[in-house]
Amino acid sequence: MIKATVAAGLMAMVLAGSAFAADEIEPPTARADRCAPPSPQDSQWDGLGVLKGGKGYVTTPMGQVHYRLMGPKDGPVLVLIHQTPWSLIEFADIQPCLAARGIRTLAIDTPGYGMSDAPAGKPTIAAYAGNMLPVLDALHIRKAAFAGHHTGAAIVAAFAARHGDRVTGVILHGAPNYNDAERAQRRALPHPDLSLKPDGSHLSAYYDKLFKAQGAYPRNLATINWSTLNIFLAGASDVAHAAVYANDMAGDLQRIEAPLLVLSDGGDALNAIDQRTGTMKPNFRYRKFSDGSAHMLIVEPARWSDIAAGFVQEAVKKR
Repeated sequence: MIKATVAAGLMAMVLAGSAFAADEIEPPTARADRCAPPSPQDSQWDGLGVLKGGKGYVTTPMGQVHYRLMGPKDGPVLVLIHQTPWSLIEFADIQPCLAARGIRTLAIDTPGYGMSDAPAGKPTIAAYAGNMLPVLDALHIRKAAFAGHHTGAAIVAAFAARHGDRVTGVILHGAPNYNDAERAQRRALPHPDLSLKPDGSHLSAYYDKLFKAQGAYPRNLATINWSTLNIFLAGASDVAHAAVYANDMAGDLQRIEAPLLVLSDGGDALNAIDQRTGTMKPNFRYRKFSDGSAHMLIVEPARWSDIAAGFVQEAVKKR
């Protein structure tokens, strides 16, 4: 009788698209220095060991979506959406940093990236945003702040524009708020060659390109390594960039009433657009995060977490 009841309960969860395999443990610390200021010597490679604890899946209309939930259960929630072709691995160090600051975080692998199923066809940014609803509902998250990086920023803006009653605040780190000319320019850029080479040079060529472009920042070796791995893991599923170039982000931004913070890096190609975006509405503000590349939030997780935690705590008071 007990076995039958348990089996029925599990089946009901699956049919309802509920979360499963969620790990409700206290925030792990794979390394004690995860939230320490970066040092030039910090190039240790921990691989997937950085994602200890908190992982699970939710069944959605786009297939299984992989997530990582961390932090105090009574803390304000911040949903984290990665850039493409990355995955939630970009928040691996940020999540324990934010947990230490009292913030509960939900990092999500966008469909087609990380360990989430690839979606059918080529979804729009609005479709990616809408697919977050079953994830939030399955995890009983009614209201949260949302932070997105690059493509993730477009997804977060689309969600906030359509579901403002569920949003306390928005952080956009690198906002692809393109005008028509900028959109055409981005579309004209060549897509990276991901064809496999017998000698493995497809990996080294992409790595070398990133290293030359981004420089020797602290922790950057591991960051560039992850960037290289992520684009090859996404492979043919890397279709979200096309969605960004077809997206009317400006229209979404005009509909957002929650407090919104635009973070930017001086070396990011989106920096000028970020400055423009940060002055669009009275509830928007702009803050320069660094003079470095678009990966600086990964390189400096503690400083990014300080800014994000302060914003989330203040936004909760206003909403």
